[in-house]
Amino acid sequence: MTTASNPRIHPSLRPPVHDAPPTLGTAGLLTALSALLLSVVSFAATGIAVPDIGASLHASAAEQSLVVSAYSVGFAVPMVIGGRLGDLYGRRRLFLLGMAGFTVFSLLATIAPNITVLIAARALTGISAAAMVPQVLATITASTEGRERARAVALFGATAGGATAVGQVLGGLLLSAPLLGAPWRTVFAVSVVLGALAFLAALRWLPRTSSPGRRTLDLTGTALLGLSLLALLVPLSQGASLGWPAWCWMLLAGAPLLFAAFWARQVRLHRVDRVPLVPPPLFRLRSYRLGLVMALMLQSSFGAFTFLYALSTQTGLGWSPMRAALVLLPFASCFFIVSIWSGKLAPRFGFRRLLTIGGVVQAALLGITAASVFSQGPDLNPWSLAALLVGVGTGQALMFGPLVGAMIADVPPTTAGAASGVLNTTQQAAMGLGVAVAGGLLGTMMGTSPTAGGQGYTTALAVCMIVQAGFAITFTLCALALPRR
Repeated sequence: MTTASNPRIHPSLRPPVHDAPPTLGTAGLLTALSALLLSVVSFAATGIAVPDIGASLHASAAEQSLVVSAYSVGFAVPMVIGGRLGDLYGRRRLFLLGMAGFTVFSLLATIAPNITVLIAARALTGISAAAMVPQVLATITASTEGRERARAVALFGATAGGATAVGQVLGGLLLSAPLLGAPWRTVFAVSVVLGALAFLAALRWLPRTSSPGRRTLDLTGTALLGLSLLALLVPLSQGASLGWPAWCWMLLAGAPLLFAAFWARQVRLHRVDRVPLVPPPLFRLRSYRLGLVMALMLQSSFGAFTFLYALSTQTGLGWSPMRAALVLLPFASCFFIVSIWSGKLAPRFGFRRLLTIGGVVQAALLGITAASVFSQGPDLNPWSLAALLVGVGTGQALMFGPLVGAMIADVPPTTAGAASGVLNTTQQAAMGLGVAVAGGLLGTMMGTSPTAGGQGYTTALAVCMIVQAGFAITFTLCALALPRR
């Protein structure tokens, strides 16, 4: 009996019966990946540019923090909605709308006369990114199969992981070039140019895909999900800079209740054969359900690492942004190369085996790197750190790309957008959680020894790597529980 005719499978998870799916092709794949690349690079480069923004626009520390968090919250909160809208009204259409908004609001950020306009522009840029980014993985799922899908997923993983380091390096380079009156304006101007080119490329090469069926959107569920994510992400992004006021803890306490109300509604809609925002049968897929837990561990630990790395090297050790970024460049290069390589290995060895190897490699190399960082302290050698991070990048590449492939292996094209939106939202929320925990760890380290200086920062970075290694071991155990095929 085929999947399409199996009466035990709910209609929301049955693949549509129609002709062969549209072909993505190399040009279409690179065009789709441009949305993911631009969204991550913009975030990373802005993080590097924040001090220059503060000096140029006379912004307070809280306002500088909002430049980054407004984008990340605006990006994460509507992500599931963006994926579902792509399912219903066409992923190419949502991609083009999102890319157009990303370009226009990046232009607004470039010419922003004050910090208020800049913060608003970054929030709107994040919302635009939430419309286009879920369409990337959804388009790959709907228009590729077999080895072509493995290759596309590998490039997706390489782009997602390497874009952070690319953004930091690009930010360092652009801040060294005094253009447009203030270097930070050049950072956003680059997004305008690249966004316009990506929009034109999408008009030419991105295929049209969607999910046939009723074009209805659960507005109540949308509101509940949006409130749930705001209650979670706003405190995580702003709590540390504000000293964790009472309202932050109240929002965090309310977030699980809002999520529970949202999920109860999704289950209720599914039972009466209506169209929920997030189809509950998705979570009956063991590979997808377990993969979300693994993604949460991977992204939260990586978010904590990038946050502590930037502060430890620049604030604690006095490195320039360019020097700190260049030390990460071998990591990013290795991540990109191994990610592509893993796409070729996946059809032969399977996702489960690659994920297990990646977890073991990363756990071992993180332990060695943590010992090196702790022992060297303020005298940390950038060359030795760069060399050790190559091994860490190898392990992480074997974890990220194959994980995405394992998660979408059983996801039908009809729910590809919702599945992509949930995955991307989980990743963004996990990054915010990791940064919040890392900020608390750093505050504890510096609070117990205010005069520790560079040693306090490097100790916090080493502890973060040990925790990250522990997550890698747990990740490996989860990988062993994935389906064998």
